[in-house]
Amino acid sequence: MFQAKPAIVFMALAIFCSRVSAQSLHENGLDTSASVTVPELYEPIDNTVFSSSSARDTASLANHSVRSTSGMIPPSTYPDKLHVHPFSKLALGFKADTLGAGVELAAPISRRLNLRAAANTFNFRYLFNIDGIDYDAQLHFHSGQLAVDWFPFHGEFHISPGVLYFQNTLTAKASVSAGQPFQLANTSYTNSVDDPIYGTADITYSRKIAPTITVGVGNLIPRTGRHISVPFEVGIAYLGAAKMNIKLAGTTCTTTGCFNAATDPETQSSLQQEVQDLNGELVKYKLYPIVSLGFGYRF
Repeated sequence: MFQAKPAIVFMALAIFCSRVSAQSLHENGLDTSASVTVPELYEPIDNTVFSSSSARDTASLANHSVRSTSGMIPPSTYPDKLHVHPFSKLALGFKADTLGAGVELAAPISRRLNLRAAANTFNFRYLFNIDGIDYDAQLHFHSGQLAVDWFPFHGEFHISPGVLYFQNTLTAKASVSAGQPFQLANTSYTNSVDDPIYGTADITYSRKIAPTITVGVGNLIPRTGRHISVPFEVGIAYLGAAKMNIKLAGTTCTTTGCFNAATDPETQSSLQQEVQDLNGELVKYKLYPIVSLGFGYRF
C-alpha cells in the first residue's frame, strides 16, 4: 500500500493538469469537446504492486494525452503571414522596362488583389535610314500606369489588367548627303549639291489612353511577411496605330531637271505617297510590348 501512494499522487496530478488545460482552452475559444478523461490517461493497472518507474510511466502517459488533446494547436485559418486590410500597407518600387525607367506605388485591396500605380519616362536618340533619306530621331516616352494585380493562387504569380496614359512622340531631322540618290515612293531622285534636301519628320499617336494586360511573378506586398520583392512581368499595351508625317525642302533633281522639293507638285505627290506607304506599315504595329523588372520594398 505504501508503494501505491506515489502513483496515485501522480495520477491525480495528471488529471488536475488536464482539467486546467481544458478550462484554459475553453476560455480561449478553442474546442474542448475532446478533452481528456480519466480512461484516456491510463489503462487499468494492477494496484497491488507499484514501483517508482511505473509512476513515472503513468505521469508521462498523462502528459502525452494532454498534449494530444483536440484543439490544442488549431489549424491556421489564414496561410498568409501578413494579414492585410484595404490600403493598410504601402510598397515603393523602382523598375526598368520597355516603357522606360519607372517608379511605382502599391497597396493591398484584399488578400488576392493589389492596386498599383506607376510613372515611366524614356528618352533616347535613334538613327535610321529609309529609301536613302537619313533620319536623326529623338524619342520621348512619358506615361502613367494604373493596374490591379490579381494573385489567383495566393502565390507570386499575378495577372494584371490596367490602363496606360501616355505621351509618346518621335521627332526627327531628315537629310540626304549632297549629290546622293534617294527615293520617294517609286520615283528616284538625286540630291542637289548646292541646295541639299533637308526636312523634318514626326510620329504621333491619335489616342492617349491604352488598355494593358501583363502577367508575371513577384508581389510588391509579399503576403509572406517579407519586405523586399523583385517583380518581373511581361505583357502588351494597345496603343493603336501611329501616324508619320514628313516635310522636305531643298532642291532635288531628276532626269528632267531640278526642282524645289517644297513647291514642286510632282515631288510633293511622290512625298505624300511615301508617307502613305510608311503609315500603311505602321498600322501593323498597334500593340506595344511590355517587359519589366523591378525592385520593391514594403513599409
